[in-house]
Amino acid sequence: MRKFIQKAFATDALEYRHIGVLDGIRALSVVLVVGFHFWQQSWLWNLYDPSKLKAIGIEDAGMNWLFETGYVWVDMMILLTGLCLFLPHAARMVYGDTPLSSVPKFYAKRAARIFPSYYFNILVMLIFFVRPQNYGGTAGFLKDLFSHLTFTHMLSKETYLYTHFNGVLWTVAVEMLFYLLFPLIAWLFRKAPFLTYLGMNAASLGYYLFVTRLHADDLSFYINRFPSFLCVFANGMLAALVIVSLSRNMTQNRYTGLGFTALAVFGLFLMRLIIKYGLAKAGSSGQLWQIQNRFMLTFVFAIFIVGACFSFRWFRVIFSNPVAKFFAAISYNLYIWHQLVAIYFKQWKIPHWVSADNLPQRDAGTAWQWKYTIIIWLVSLGVAAAVTYLLEKPIHRLILRAIDKKGTGKKVRAGS
Repeated sequence: MRKFIQKAFATDALEYRHIGVLDGIRALSVVLVVGFHFWQQSWLWNLYDPSKLKAIGIEDAGMNWLFETGYVWVDMMILLTGLCLFLPHAARMVYGDTPLSSVPKFYAKRAARIFPSYYFNILVMLIFFVRPQNYGGTAGFLKDLFSHLTFTHMLSKETYLYTHFNGVLWTVAVEMLFYLLFPLIAWLFRKAPFLTYLGMNAASLGYYLFVTRLHADDLSFYINRFPSFLCVFANGMLAALVIVSLSRNMTQNRYTGLGFTALAVFGLFLMRLIIKYGLAKAGSSGQLWQIQNRFMLTFVFAIFIVGACFSFRWFRVIFSNPVAKFFAAISYNLYIWHQLVAIYFKQWKIPHWVSADNLPQRDAGTAWQWKYTIIIWLVSLGVAAAVTYLLEKPIHRLILRAIDKKGTGKKVRAGS
């Protein structure tokens, strides 16, 4: 027992090249986003009866707020993108001699990671679901297709809000623009981290003022544009720098383990407080709340991540374990396929439902809600795993091998 306790409360030196807890945090974020979209289709509320917990003195234990606000965890996914991409640059700043990939190789690696699953998703939509007649003519169809092929679909309402392709692909467009600008942003952050951080947040603030003053009645079209997320990327990059700096300069022991575990738990408490009593209470003004509080919430996300990275082993294992690693590995495909599964299984009446108003989530009964939710979860996970391990990863390896053969994998100095 003593050895178990010692092991559970141990601290380990952090290897910044792969931080295990980030797998679980990414997995949790995707699961919550997926859960939100599934809840939209099923209206399956609490997974348990919260009233039963009142007998032991636990009040207000319902989880409806978590389902209703699951979309906000897209911000955590985007923050993790900024954090993970900047880690080697942060190491360069802290250690001084860490090699960096060349800009061509960076772009090639991002393409190898994103393109296979993304374009396969569009191909499946073209073959089975999307037709020119859906748009009332060929022009609208070609516009929507071209915008998705070029990651520009957020530039018009027809191709973003009213697309007949996969609605969740908007996040890929945001991240692709960040990938395009990242070499410049990372270089600026290395040279002047404080000014670059302030500049990225100032750009988000300026965009917020622009949107809320000129387009307050049309937030759904503007809220998730790239400038709005610059503060999120900035918080992720700052977190990366803090993590690498601490990993080099801090001696970890039981006192640091206690402090950072407490910091992580405090971060979870703040997340719950902000989301449950802020966003969930905003109701129909949720989009306005989100763009107003995007910096604050993602800064809290960053606090939690830093705490989790240096926490006790028992806390880290919650997020760093084989299950979390599997979910993290399939997270990209789970994200881009789940909504299609949910929508089309409902249209195909799998499981069967009867509804006079074509709203089974309202009048098909709780039994249908449970069956439908379980089926779409299982199918989405199966599709995500199949596409990840049979398509994405093999093509990713082939592309990287081709890159290495052409010599684009040469390392360059930070100032190059």
